[in-house]
Amino acid sequence: MAYLNIGIALLIVLIAVFVVRRYLKNTKTSEDAVTEQTFTVDKPSVDKLIVIVSKAINSFLRQDFSNQNLTKAEYDNKNAAKARLRRAQTQAKFRNLEARAMILEYIKSIITTNNELRVSELNIDQLVPFDRPEELSAQDKFLMILTKYQNNSEDGDDYISKMFEDLGWDKVTCVDNEKVNEAYDLLSDDEACREKNLPIGYTVMSYDDKLNYIVQEVFQGYEGFGTADRLFDTSVDEIDAGVSGYPVGMFNLSNRVVKKAKYSYDSIWILMHGINIHLECLSFGSEEELERVCENIYKYNAQKVFSQSSGYVVSSMENGSRVLVTRPPLSDKFAFYVRKFDSAPSIEPEALIKGEGYEIPLLLSKWFVKGQRNIAVTGQQGTGKTTMLKAFMKWITLNIRTQELAFEMNLPFSYPDKNISSFQETDMVSAQEGLNVQKKTNGAVNVVGEVATAEQASHVVQTANVASLHAMFTHHAKTTKALVTMFAMNLLQMNLYKEKRDAIEITANTLNIDVHLTNTSGYRYIERISEIIPLTDEAYPSEKIREEALETTGETLPYTDELARLDKLEYYKRSTDRELFKVNELCRWVIIPGSEDPRNGYFELENMPSKTTLTEMRRVFTNPQTKAEFEHDMEYIQEINKKVHAAHTEVA
Repeated sequence: MAYLNIGIALLIVLIAVFVVRRYLKNTKTSEDAVTEQTFTVDKPSVDKLIVIVSKAINSFLRQDFSNQNLTKAEYDNKNAAKARLRRAQTQAKFRNLEARAMILEYIKSIITTNNELRVSELNIDQLVPFDRPEELSAQDKFLMILTKYQNNSEDGDDYISKMFEDLGWDKVTCVDNEKVNEAYDLLSDDEACREKNLPIGYTVMSYDDKLNYIVQEVFQGYEGFGTADRLFDTSVDEIDAGVSGYPVGMFNLSNRVVKKAKYSYDSIWILMHGINIHLECLSFGSEEELERVCENIYKYNAQKVFSQSSGYVVSSMENGSRVLVTRPPLSDKFAFYVRKFDSAPSIEPEALIKGEGYEIPLLLSKWFVKGQRNIAVTGQQGTGKTTMLKAFMKWITLNIRTQELAFEMNLPFSYPDKNISSFQETDMVSAQEGLNVQKKTNGAVNVVGEVATAEQASHVVQTANVASLHAMFTHHAKTTKALVTMFAMNLLQMNLYKEKRDAIEITANTLNIDVHLTNTSGYRYIERISEIIPLTDEAYPSEKIREEALETTGETLPYTDELARLDKLEYYKRSTDRELFKVNELCRWVIIPGSEDPRNGYFELENMPSKTTLTEMRRVFTNPQTKAEFEHDMEYIQEINKKVHAAHTEVA
């Protein structure tokens, strides 16, 4: 009996030892598994995550809940969730913040719970080598630094400017008259540039930051705008893609060229503070990815389909940015051009017109707008024409109507309290029909966005002379004479006039003021303000002489033979090939001699507006207080000019 008890006790001990050892073994195996946790997919990558996420979301959207044993409430909830996801999927493409946040959360949930993935703190560095900075590409480094600045930003969306300033990437030099950023090659992926030190410290991230970074990478390849996606949240003025590099498939390149070739899908450029920057480190990775982005980026407000037959589409995004997409055969490659326009409250004119003597162009512009002059804001791309035109709207109290190819100015967002209606062309309604409709909308001021075609030029002339008190627009003319000449040529193209003289005459009588902007090394400013004076309206010599004599002596001169001779000469001049208009330079930005920085300058009043212009403006000001303010400001700018001129004469 005693032996039996001992045997039973030994058996119990052996069983206990076995259980403990088995438990310890299982625990060790589990710990080892956790320590060595990896993915079940081979060679995990962000591209594979995109495929898995796409399958998971599409699978959910295709589910039929009718054959499941659900209550009506459960059935309705699941269908509602599916509808919300489908709606968010569409809206997230157009930069809708709420929809975008929803899709990002879906992606995060999928990649952290999917059986093939289960991204965690223990394996996330296998997707992107956060813990091995030396293995990061220049693209990864750039986007990580940008993300870090975005997360730490206290200045809205202007963190990219601070990033470039902090890292020295904003230094611009000039080589053969081309602006070159010395630091751009830091952003390229070639071997020589890898030796240069990009700030590796920015790759040190918490797990949450790493996860959010990868979620964004998945989103931009799934529903976003590819590698350029993050740039749309920044304060850059424009984002262009597919504009440089070899067109894919157009030429047969030698093996030697192919090895070093940069293709169009490797091309992403930004315009920041008026400077074009080629981000050589960024690439869409493939032609298919660039095509995918081009075929999605324009859809928010598109008036037609982006097809091979049309070749291009001009549209806009939800935030008001203008989108142009092009494709073969119209262009040599797929490309998109997104010009960002601020839909926040408009910038004050005082914030745009700066520098010594700024009161001169500021007050001239103010009274030209209030005095109902037809105003052109001219300059090359990137000079801030649209921004300046929007700022001028501050001084208008009348009803405003705009006609555009696609909505760009977004004036109702900038001035919600003003009476503003905006019109754009559609496939069914032409710009001319839109203008005809506007005539019935009680409009007083007509704004024609950017005048780039003969038809748009004819619209300006039409609206400035009929159905509105005055017109305003932007144009790419380099000089005031070129502005008048091009408008005249446009009118001839539209067969509105047969003779060039007639076209020039009507243009000179229509256009009054040219505010010309320029951009030098990223500094945007008003270079000059000019007045267009039709010479057909100019008084004959006898009228001028007699008027001056009357003002000087108070006596009226008789009409002598000499005055008759001068008038006769003037008549023959006007009957032959004389100029039909002249340009009266009102004010100009003068760069201080010896200075290479365009910021070192001052505004100088060269001439006052003509008597005809001042008289016509005075007729507009029916309020005595407004008239008095106008007269005061016209005298004030002359006083300011004397002070500025005297200060710089003394220095010289």
